[in-house]
Amino acid sequence: MSKFGHFSSQHVVDVEILFNKSRLHFFSCWHAGSIFVDCGSNASYVDEVTNISWVPDAPYITTGVNGYVPSAQTNYPNFSEFTTVRYFPDSTAKNCYSFPAISNQTYQIRGTFFYGSYDNATTTPSFQMGIDGTIVANVSFNDAATFVYYEFIYVSQLNTNQTFLCLLRDSSNSIPFISAISFSNLTDDFFYTASTAPPNQGHYVQTKYRLNFGGNRFVRYASKNHVHSKF
Repeated sequence: MSKFGHFSSQHVVDVEILFNKSRLHFFSCWHAGSIFVDCGSNASYVDEVTNISWVPDAPYITTGVNGYVPSAQTNYPNFSEFTTVRYFPDSTAKNCYSFPAISNQTYQIRGTFFYGSYDNATTTPSFQMGIDGTIVANVSFNDAATFVYYEFIYVSQLNTNQTFLCLLRDSSNSIPFISAISFSNLTDDFFYTASTAPPNQGHYVQTKYRLNFGGNRFVRYASKNHVHSKF
């Protein structure tokens, strides 16, 4: 499905948020036109906690197998998207999600991964995540009960109407999987300051941390029509 025969691992930049009036560099903005994909799900639904409309991933990928994660209901009862995964046991396949994109536009994409020992293995997996032919993340886990996410802002390729998120094996030969994907065009909604510009084509800006200062819980979407940050 993907046109990519090999992947580059260059040009990934971590975001450092500077808290002052002139240089709040990046403001994450998931708007009403965003696509929220519950990987491994068979049906669309509205999340009762966030009012976000999740869709199944079958329209965006042709490889992989749906899996169920029973421990999600115990570890993260309010994260409905964690109850399923799509995993990719075929080591010869190109396991790439394809999303509609406009050439040379700014996008934000997030891959979220909750392992939860869905396969009853004794060790957690590790693998790689790629965007448009570039390896942008080495996905790994401290333990089976903690989720991770990798979020990037980037400019889509020239002369294309698609953008790709791919899952690849690393030297561990673990089976890649994914729990959820969020995808949004930021061109009209993204806020830039005078000192900030979109990433150059072929470069990827990564969200490093989101912190709820003084809080003791995850902060999820602010509203269903204009959602700023999930975790």
